[in-house]
Amino acid sequence: MTLVGQLGDAHELSRRARQYANEVIFGERWPLTPSHVDLSAVRFETSTRMKRQHGICSYDGSICTIRLSAETDERGGMNATQETIRHELVHVYQHQHDELSAGHGESFKRWIEPLSLSGRCSTHYERSPDEYRYRLYCSEDCGFIAGRHRFSAVVDRAQKGTQICSRCRAPIRVEGPDDVAVGSD
Repeated sequence: MTLVGQLGDAHELSRRARQYANEVIFGERWPLTPSHVDLSAVRFETSTRMKRQHGICSYDGSICTIRLSAETDERGGMNATQETIRHELVHVYQHQHDELSAGHGESFKRWIEPLSLSGRCSTHYERSPDEYRYRLYCSEDCGFIAGRHRFSAVVDRAQKGTQICSRCRAPIRVEGPDDVAVGSD
């Protein structure tokens, strides 16, 4: 079978992604078909730097580029990568049909169940606290709660002492750059 779609780089993950996308679009298992997605207008790329997202679909007006995180493939495995590819193919579908809005609205939600997607954001593997710039801990016994890569409203509330643990209702404390005065004036 001749594969449809372009490779944006020589990474092995890009080749596997194109192969799997062809199986999704031209195969019998999934309901996305060539009438939904024109793979000849899709480029597959791999990012070895992308850490916060599993994948992304960008559109330049003629070509959709699906960029996948090598980290998701390495840490989450092939199932995580395949779910990410199906997710991004829905965004390709949205970009290729002018009447649809891109994003995670109704035109995306209708594909969640048929494509076995977990929704907008998936956690395919566990992260350790040291992988985050800001780490949120319960001040009682719950331990590590969450992490954030950037300063956010949650980090700000934790710093001010107004963010509480959903399990035990104790205040959340934050550790991060300069541990003291995170985000203060």
